[in-house]
Amino acid sequence: MFLHIGGSRVVAAKDIIGIFDTRIRDKQCNKEFLQSTKVMENNLAEEVKSFIVTTDSVSFSPIAPVTLKKRFQANIFDK
Repeated sequence: MFLHIGGSRVVAAKDIIGIFDTRIRDKQCNKEFLQSTKVMENNLAEEVKSFIVTTDSVSFSPIAPVTLKKRFQANIFDK
């Protein structure tokens, strides 16, 4: 199963470690993490509202973290 994170991008639900609000990326520890990991190319014309950490990369999304969480939970519990 996959989670639609905006645009034409999807992420495998089994690979998701966490969904975070972009406001926390300004903290020093988060800046260091984002600089040290593979970040998927961000070609979004819209404002980035969240980032999704997966087992192999980080993706940015214009969708609010609460909405992504609801989509994720709907996918998990509807099956």
